[in-house]
Amino acid sequence: MRTWLLLAVAAIVLAGCGRKEQHAATLAAKPPPPPFNTELSMKELMNHAIDPASDVVWAASGTVVDERGTTDLSPKTKEGWRAVANNAAVLAELANVLMLPGRAPAEPQWNRYATQLHNSAIAAMRAAERQDKDALFRTGGEVYDACTACHKRYVIGER
Repeated sequence: MRTWLLLAVAAIVLAGCGRKEQHAATLAAKPPPPPFNTELSMKELMNHAIDPASDVVWAASGTVVDERGTTDLSPKTKEGWRAVANNAAVLAELANVLMLPGRAPAEPQWNRYATQLHNSAIAAMRAAERQDKDALFRTGGEVYDACTACHKRYVIGER
């Protein structure tokens, strides 16, 4: 009986060792991560992608009061709301692009700002999906706050 118990324990130990070696071989066989092409300068990325997406989000909320009266800037159609949601989603993903190796400076604050932009853009996307004017106004302000805080540190240079 004791022999069988010893053989069973030995079999379990050997099986575990085999899995460990198999796991190490699997890890070694993984291909390297793809290279990131960060050819666009930060200014080009902002001008061609981030600014246009954020402009759509910001232009879709609030009101304008002038000599002709009060104008609600919220989308009036399903397509209009969809365009805002789509641009907010693009903005959220572009926040990830800001953190790519080769683009992000080696400062933790940079990634905090980019994460803040991502989170507020996702919230704006959800607000647009619900066609919630008040939430879009609030989350659009959060997007603005994320952009402004980052620009203050990295564009204007205030620490």
